[in-house]
Amino acid sequence: MKKQDADGCSRQRVAFCTFGCRLNQYDTEAMRTQLEAGGGWQSVPLRENADLYVVNTCSVTSRADARARQAIRRIHEQQPEARIAVTGCYAQRAPEEIAGIGGVSVVMGTADRGRIVQEVEQALPGEKRVSVSPIETAREFLEVPVTEMMERSRAYVKVQEGCDQHCAFCIIPQTRGRSRSRRPENVLDQIRQLVDSGYGEIVLTGVDIGSYGVDLDGGQPPLNELLRRILVVKGLRRLRLSSIGVGALDKELIAMMAMEEKFARHLHIPLQSGSDRVLAKMRRPYSVGQFQELIHRIGEQVPGCGLGIDVICGFPGETEAEFQQTFDLLADLPISYLHPFTYSERPGSAAASFQQPVPGDERKRRTRALKCLSRDKNEGFRKAHLGQEMQVLVEPARGKSGAGVSGWTDNYIRVNLEREHPEGELVTVCIEDLTNDGLIGRPMTSRDRGHAEGLPGAILAPAPRKL
Repeated sequence: MKKQDADGCSRQRVAFCTFGCRLNQYDTEAMRTQLEAGGGWQSVPLRENADLYVVNTCSVTSRADARARQAIRRIHEQQPEARIAVTGCYAQRAPEEIAGIGGVSVVMGTADRGRIVQEVEQALPGEKRVSVSPIETAREFLEVPVTEMMERSRAYVKVQEGCDQHCAFCIIPQTRGRSRSRRPENVLDQIRQLVDSGYGEIVLTGVDIGSYGVDLDGGQPPLNELLRRILVVKGLRRLRLSSIGVGALDKELIAMMAMEEKFARHLHIPLQSGSDRVLAKMRRPYSVGQFQELIHRIGEQVPGCGLGIDVICGFPGETEAEFQQTFDLLADLPISYLHPFTYSERPGSAAASFQQPVPGDERKRRTRALKCLSRDKNEGFRKAHLGQEMQVLVEPARGKSGAGVSGWTDNYIRVNLEREHPEGELVTVCIEDLTNDGLIGRPMTSRDRGHAEGLPGAILAPAPRKL
């Protein structure tokens, strides 16, 4: 499977299979960078033949574990001679279980991925090499430079790792360790390189980015100060936050989002339940009232902000009445989509031993109900943008040539464009219609914008950003 490069040298091929969150996507890019730069490997798409397959796992639910096992077995069946390296949260949690799957050559923990080149090179034929360090001893952020990503329009930048919250349903502290922040100068250096390379959007990611900076010595800046420094990076066009907790969204951060044009009007917030009793049982550090107040403040100060909400359905002891409280709360609030999870017992979590489990079928019913609500909320959110002028960051073309392209607005709506535009370009469009899950936009010319400025009430103007 080795492929010759321009100099006639033979290079081994590596493909990646990534499950889970944006953080895992970043970790995959970090491993790709190491293998290409330090090991001379050539990255190829997962569908192609490779000498090495790297499976980056998630373990947030039992279904995530099952999907990872299925992928490993499928790769081994299709490419029995290839080596398979497995890492991620599942590998950290159950390394021997992973090592027992046919075809697996290397198992690495979440703190060991910085040594992927050495681990792969040192693995002997037929050997099961397990390298999983005790995650509870990790105290420093693992710095692996990533200056290029497979996708050319959007770049993820990891600023934080681990979590100190210890929520009852979660095993992240056991799989990723304590909260560790990246040095701000390293964050800024990477962002400058990515911006100079042409990436149109920077997405900050971490397990708990709201805790950024609290562990750094010497009075290092917390999250809001880091955001201020990023927003003045020359050439930056758009900055987006990944999932962020209720407590981190203070008045200062919301005001920054309201005022800064480069700050994407989009927040993904984990609520988990609309019942104070269930929240307390989950060990969540906020109340329903605090969440409501936050959402209303964002809606008032950041018009058009896209708000995504995480919810767990069927947590142990959650009654039908408490689920209805959650449903009614979300139905009344100005949110744009939901991400409901069916509760899954995680070995090692506090909730795994809780009494009064909700039957599996009932958990799924509640999840379906919230998915239906999410579709309704999202359709209403998208309809509100008809006739508006918006900017769309163009993504890589996925269809046939001439079929048009699509991209994302700053408030996280996919927009289809009829004609092609370069990947990474910011295109100003007029929103003309809806699709099943997005919008249709017509690219505007300077003549269109001049005409719009003369219309009564400037109906095509986007909502102003002001307090």
